[in-house]
Amino acid sequence: MKIYDEITREELTDPDLSAGRLYDGEIVTGHTEEYLEVMDGTVTEDRPEGLRRLVPAAEITEACQFYHQYTAGELAAMAHPTQLDRVDAQATYTAMMTDTLLEV
Repeated sequence: MKIYDEITREELTDPDLSAGRLYDGEIVTGHTEEYLEVMDGTVTEDRPEGLRRLVPAAEITEACQFYHQYTAGELAAMAHPTQLDRVDAQATYTAMMTDTLLEV
């Protein structure tokens, strides 16, 4: 699966996963034009050209992954402990101080 930069849409061969992350997506690789097609079973002696229907234009897409480079704010948020981390640390500290720490 190809990897593209999410902003420039340039293909990447070796993205730096320590400075960003990958996520799944689709990229448009082409377009089809609208056209008329003869519907199956409509060609008869009375109507040899058959009945036609208009097939609309469509985008041709390809599954890919996009690379998101972390912003300074995202990196700062990852560097600080979350509320859950702080509560867990406090519970561990309290258990150690009261000699009630359960070893798993």
